[in-house]
Amino acid sequence: MLGAEVWVKLVRPNEQTADGQMANQEAADAVALAAARSLGDPAALAFLTMATRPSVTAEYRAEGGGKTAVYMLRWVSTRGEKGPWSEVTTATVAA
Repeated sequence: MLGAEVWVKLVRPNEQTADGQMANQEAADAVALAAARSLGDPAALAFLTMATRPSVTAEYRAEGGGKTAVYMLRWVSTRGEKGPWSEVTTATVAA
C-alpha cells in the first residue's frame, strides 16, 4: 500500500433543535453525524492529504472553530489502484 487518501469537508453543526431549544451534546453529535452521512458522496469533500502513517493531524483556520470536520478515506496501492471508500467519520474542530 502507498497510503490512504484523506478527504474532508467542514460543516456547521445545527445549534438548535426543531422546537428552537438548544440541543444537548448528544443531540448535537447525532445531528452532526446525520449531516456527515448526507455528505457520504466523496464529490462533496476535498482532498486533504495522503496518509502514510497511522495518524494525521489537520490544522484549520480560526473561523473553522466549532464546525464539524467530515472525513472519508480510501486506500491507494503502489500501482495507483484505489480501494473502496471508508465509512464517514466526524470530529469537532477546536475553537
